[in-house]
Amino acid sequence: MLRNALDRVCLRFAPGFLPGSRLHLHALAAYAAGRPADAEPIFQAAAAAYRRELSVEPLARLRVHQRLVRARASGSPGEEAECMLEIVRSLNRLDRLESLHAPFALSDAREVLSEWLADSPVADGVPTLQRAA
Repeated sequence: MLRNALDRVCLRFAPGFLPGSRLHLHALAAYAAGRPADAEPIFQAAAAAYRRELSVEPLARLRVHQRLVRARASGSPGEEAECMLEIVRSLNRLDRLESLHAPFALSDAREVLSEWLADSPVADGVPTLQRAA
């Protein structure tokens, strides 16, 4: 979870004064640093900022990232596989998506999905969808 109470308080007010894009990148950085639980509230703050800004496409990209992170953070290959249909449906509406690795540049959405899937370990010879340690 977020490191301290000050982080939580700041995050509560962040959508009012920080742009959604900055919060979105901050959430991706938390995920890339191996802190998916910290990424979730930051994604929510970024979504609030995007709604305030009326930024529809960036909000759609954020929601795909949020689904990817939730699926991977579940730790359950079954749950992750169940999320795949919704992730793919969402990606079909997007051409570009921020990479899941710094510097989080916009890339082809399908390439980002392929990289995310490639990060999955293989257990018993069958690809699972868990994040490699």
